[in-house]
Amino acid sequence: MKIEETWTYDAPADRVFAMLLDPAFQESKCAATGALTHSVTIDAQPPGDVIETHREMSTDGLPDNVSRLIGKTLRIVEIQRWGTADADDVRSADLTVSISGLPIDYTGQIRMTPDGDHTSMVVSGDLRARIPLFGSKVESASAPAISSGVRIEAETGAKYLAG
Repeated sequence: MKIEETWTYDAPADRVFAMLLDPAFQESKCAATGALTHSVTIDAQPPGDVIETHREMSTDGLPDNVSRLIGKTLRIVEIQRWGTADADDVRSADLTVSISGLPIDYTGQIRMTPDGDHTSMVVSGDLRARIPLFGSKVESASAPAISSGVRIEAETGAKYLAG
């Protein structure tokens, strides 16, 4: 299932990228998603900056048939592997989001495009649930959580940049 989200930050790209590499921002993002517990690891060593977050999330609110399969909590691992900026200062990252112990993942890219004092962000990828007969139902149930997580990151980033 294809999922794409787009937003704009009111800040130049170098400031947005510095925010992404700031552990305080990543911690705030995890907390804003409602994580019960979380950890953040940032390996900021160009040309391959890597941001990794681990979150334990409650399954409350998921459909009963999904939460029975998963349990009361699930662990989400997000990894962003950023490359260097190109000649136009456009930067992209490979993105993977996986749910520990389940055959469900989201893989795609994040693209950061500068426009003066603004930076456009696009997250685009595929959500896959490799569960025979029920994969599409699990994807449909999981998709809103992926989109919501991206929107929460955008809102948290806007607050971070404004403050």
